[in-house]
Amino acid sequence: MEWKMEQFDKSAYPIDIATALRDRWGSRELPVEAIPEHEVLVTLLDTMYQASLLREENSPVQCRIAFVTEDSFESEISDGSSSLHVLRFKVATPFTAQDLRKLAAAAGYYRALLAVKQEPSGGLSVWGMIVTGTQWVNHLEGGRPIGAPLPHNLVIQILAPGHIVAASGYTRILESDSGKLLTDGFDPFHSKWLPQKFGTIRAALLEEFDPQSEEGSQCQICDEFVKDIAQIVVRRVLRLVRMRGHGGMLVYLPDNANETEIPDQWFRFRVRFQQDDSTIRFRRLILKLMKRVALIGKTKGLAVVTLNDYLQMHDAELATIDEALIEFSHLLADMMSVDGSLVLDRSFRFIGFGGEILGDSHVSSIHRALDLEATNTIAERGDSSGTRHRSAYRLVNGLTDAIAVVVSQDGDVRFVACLNDKLTYWPYLP
Repeated sequence: MEWKMEQFDKSAYPIDIATALRDRWGSRELPVEAIPEHEVLVTLLDTMYQASLLREENSPVQCRIAFVTEDSFESEISDGSSSLHVLRFKVATPFTAQDLRKLAAAAGYYRALLAVKQEPSGGLSVWGMIVTGTQWVNHLEGGRPIGAPLPHNLVIQILAPGHIVAASGYTRILESDSGKLLTDGFDPFHSKWLPQKFGTIRAALLEEFDPQSEEGSQCQICDEFVKDIAQIVVRRVLRLVRMRGHGGMLVYLPDNANETEIPDQWFRFRVRFQQDDSTIRFRRLILKLMKRVALIGKTKGLAVVTLNDYLQMHDAELATIDEALIEFSHLLADMMSVDGSLVLDRSFRFIGFGGEILGDSHVSSIHRALDLEATNTIAERGDSSGTRHRSAYRLVNGLTDAIAVVVSQDGDVRFVACLNDKLTYWPYLP
């Protein structure tokens, strides 16, 4: 077999990242006044990168900044009319990597941003804090857009050492990790093949849900609803695992695999779950959610409830279910943090965690997808990746109906599956 040699991309320096960011900003037709001039942008990116390499009290620096002036928050500052809590410093702090290191502890990554502006002298300073609360994270993952919106101004986030994300408000524009622009990847959730793998489970849930039994409700649930909610859960899991910097693996086995010998043939578990109703938490939550949104949909005169309808609903019981789904995501992420793999079936039934993948077969090649449906691929050496990746390749190569999602310590995510009779991986770029 002829191998496609991996080409080493040259490092992207702040000046290169700034150019790419401004290009993408323009291509999305975002307000030009919401992003600084090129030289200022270079300084912002360079300082944030340098800050990301520092540590405070033995913890890596994590923070978010917004390039915005006090004028953008005039009403919030004067009368507190917004749910954003804006605090101004009496004396602005210089915008340096060392100052960010100190301020980051007060402006927790999930709860606040540091507000940065350009002074008349041309220098940059931190003039205050914008407290957003944590609900913005739910919006990033496709969930209900709860919480105060941010203006379209530039936001730069430090995720991990050398790992920077640039956004317009909450909308991701560009990502850089270890001096490399992350441009080579896909979002498999937008593919056709991935939802098809879970089609039987979705159909069973929709069949189990009977709208006529719900207090006379005739409101139906969109066929895509279960898929959309499941994807929100998995996106949240992947974000949590990436942020923790430990890595992990999530494996989906074929339908009803827990009733076969497959789990014991392929895994040595640290913990194997007793297969009772306690392992079908997701199924219970999704059915409860479907019933509630159908009732609310009926009161709104909807014939069919879609994800967009659900995202616009405000209801105390829905909020409780939302919180339970968030906690479910955290539980999955926690189990993935144990060495080995978290193993579910396609209904999200828990099978076990800390699963060591058995077998010693060698996978000589793996295909990297060049598009969502892997119509075009490039063959790579199977041993060119780390131990966690190679074990995932070995599993999916032997159990071709399985799906593995591998998160490396540096945050790289790969979906691994057999498609078009090829063992294939998709680099994940949300």
